[in-house]
Formats: sequence, C-alpha cells, structure tokens
Amino acid sequence: MSPCPLRVYVITEEDPFYLPEFFREFLPALPRDRFDILGIDITPPLNQTSRRALARKLYGFYGGRDFARLLGRYAVARALDLTAPRGMWCGTIDRLAGCHGIACDVVKNVNAPAYVDQVPRLAAVNVHTGPLPRYRGMMPVFWQMYDRQKQISVTLHTMTPDIDLGKVLLRREVPLNGDRNLDEVIRKMKREGAQALVELLERFHAGTVQAVAMDRSREHYHSFPGRAEAVRFRLMGYRLV
Repeated sequence: MSPCPLRVYVITEEDPFYLPEFFREFLPALPRDRFDILGIDITPPLNQTSRRALARKLYGFYGGRDFARLLGRYAVARALDLTAPRGMWCGTIDRLAGCHGIACDVVKNVNAPAYVDQVPRLAAVNVHTGPLPRYRGMMPVFWQMYDRQKQISVTLHTMTPDIDLGKVLLRREVPLNGDRNLDEVIRKMKREGAQALVELLERFHAGTVQAVAMDRSREHYHSFPGRAEAVRFRLMGYRLV
C-alpha cells in the first residue's frame, strides 16, 4: 500500500456533451486523502484541428435534425460558461475542475516532447468504453449497439504507441437492459467508466493491480461511423440523440 497520496494527471478531450458526465462522477468519488489530482489537460475533440472540421464530421454522422439538437446543447453550455457564476454552473470539464480546485489547461498537441518525455511512474491508463481489442477505435458504444450486443463493456488498459492496445487492468460489462438511445447509453457508460477508474486507482494505491495481456486473435479497429451506418442504426430501432 502506498504510504502517501498517489499523484494523478488527467488528459481528456473537449466535449460538452458526454465527458462532463465522467468528471461529475469521478471527481467527487476520488478520496483526496489517497489521491492528488495534479491537473486536467483538454485536447481538441475527435482529433479535429478546427471547429468547422468537427462540425462537418458530426453533421455527416448525425444528419440535420440530431446535429441541430447537439448544436443547441453546445450553445447553451457555451452561454452558461460565459455568463453564469462558477458557483452556479459546473456543466463543462473546466468548470467541474474549478469547482474541485483542480487546475485545467487546454493543450493542442499531446504528442509534444513535454508529454512524450514524461513517463508515469506506475502507468498511463486509458478508459475505453468497449471490449478490447475487438472494439478498438472510434465510437465503441455505437458499434457495440450496431452489432446488437446485449451489454456494453468498459476496459481500462495500459497505453502503448498503438491505439487501444496494451494490457487490460480492469474490465466491466454493463447490460443494455433494452436501452435504445445512443445518447443515453454513452452518458451511462461515461459514469461507469468513472466508477471503474476510481476502483482501479484504489487497486494501484493498495498495490493489487493485475495486468492481463489482450487476446489479439479477435482484434478489430473501428473508424468513426458515417451516414450509412447511422441510417441503418435507426432502421434497427435505435436513436442517436
């Protein structure tokens, strides 16, 4: 067991829709007597270099109606960020970090030497909402529902130069229980991922983490889905938003 608080540094991406659900669950649940969150860095969303490129990508998937709904949510979040007192609005990642006294910064390139040259003492851990390595890549919750899986997985694993590979540190399976709305399932899985990360950090603190090699015989990488997949998803009886 570690005699002093473990230091944790979080790197995430800009996301006003789903990742605030993760941090709303994670930050209050992490015992401050055992863990010290040094900071949270926010990178561009979906590796897009501009908001226009991001908007094109999302519109291409969601279509006009659902894209307009997301745009409305984003406008509300931005307006509240600009106008609401910090004590009254904690709906985005930087606001949530501020409510917990955690420094938050925006980083354009996590592949810069400042990141690459700093190796964590214990591990660099990724929270992936899909079973690995079968659902590597983008939008794993969508692809699991698209494949009519009866449960959605969350996998915590060590990070390597290859995306969504490494050793499995913790895995959970969450039954869908008839949920057919992608938006709601993603939100639920962000909360599950936060709970799983707290559990894993407790194992690191206690020195009980066990790393398991991935079975790469079923490895598959999924790209970001397009309009054709979204149309078929709806025809299967699911909703995107």
